[in-house]
Amino acid sequence: MIWLSVAMGGALGACLRYALFLSIGTVSGFPLATFLANAGGSLALGFLAALFRGESAGTFDWDSPLRLFLLVGVLGALTTFSTFALEAVDAVRSGRVGLAMIYVSGTVLITLVGCWVGFLLGQAMGSSLGR
Repeated sequence: MIWLSVAMGGALGACLRYALFLSIGTVSGFPLATFLANAGGSLALGFLAALFRGESAGTFDWDSPLRLFLLVGVLGALTTFSTFALEAVDAVRSGRVGLAMIYVSGTVLITLVGCWVGFLLGQAMGSSLGR
């Protein structure tokens, strides 16, 4: 049941992201759909995480299929940026500000470099294959 919850939520989140891209896409070269998915997903994840963790009036179970459907499945497929944001907020809230700064700056730097290197490798491979 747990895996099915994650899979169903992931399918829904991926479809939502694609629908957002189709309906909004980019505006003057700015990737507005991705920006909105990341911003909205981060807002939704923070709100739902507080409810599921009992940090509000909510009485949700953190390990419930519903939590996994929504947080891991739907929001995980809609945006992994929301998970990144929640982990950084958790570090700050627990007093590990330095760790949060290292995590945020390191993640942004490494993922940008990784994407660039991957792009260059794919481009080189495509060229060697005659594409």
